[in-house]
Amino acid sequence: MSDDDRGERERVYARIAPLIMDFHTLFAGEMFHVEQLRQYVRSQVPDIAPDSPGRILRALRLEGALNYVIINRRQSLYQFRVPEPPKPEPPVPDLPLWQR
Repeated sequence: MSDDDRGERERVYARIAPLIMDFHTLFAGEMFHVEQLRQYVRSQVPDIAPDSPGRILRALRLEGALNYVIINRRQSLYQFRVPEPPKPEPPVPDLPLWQR
């Protein structure tokens, strides 16, 4: 891959990744078709390759920025996972310091 290709991919990523994160916020926990994501992104950035939103969606998952599961691969049906809240620490009993 040439530096020009790498630079173009980085520019596309910089334009699309925030839109995918916005889409994720709008549809957190819900099912969606990849075509819905494409339409959302292309409505704001019309001059991108059709597969760019899907490619960047996968990259964001690999980076740990968001999580989703594939509900039905044939239908391109996905669902964003909502992070579980952290579990609270169990209460510490009132013991003298020397007994802790």
